[in-house]
Amino acid sequence: MNLIKKILFLVIITFSFCVSSKELECQGVIIRILNKITTEKFLYVVPLSQTLELTNAKIVIYKCFKLEDDSGDDEIALITHKLETYRNEDDFFGWIFKSSQYLNTPVNPIYDIKLQECLIDDPIFLKKVPI
Repeated sequence: MNLIKKILFLVIITFSFCVSSKELECQGVIIRILNKITTEKFLYVVPLSQTLELTNAKIVIYKCFKLEDDSGDDEIALITHKLETYRNEDDFFGWIFKSSQYLNTPVNPIYDIKLQECLIDDPIFLKKVPI
């Protein structure tokens, strides 16, 4: 009887963690790009694993997730940002966050790169949309 109570307790605890936290894997992203020199703003709709080529860098988004839990919602994307220089130390590989846009961002001398939104449906083609 004691074993049944323990198993039931573990099932209830596991179920409560699954219900309180939700993770949705997405198929594309919208990236906001600000040109720091001309102050032009653009939105790029980018499917996962496609290369976005800027004048001085290449960006690839590998994963994007919408996270929902009790503390709030957030969206995160795993990206690489490679500057067109000979130094590898300027390369960025990591997670960028929608809610904390300045926490972890790629450093680019010309462009400010931010995650605007994760897209559930696959956008299929890369698109540039002026704001």
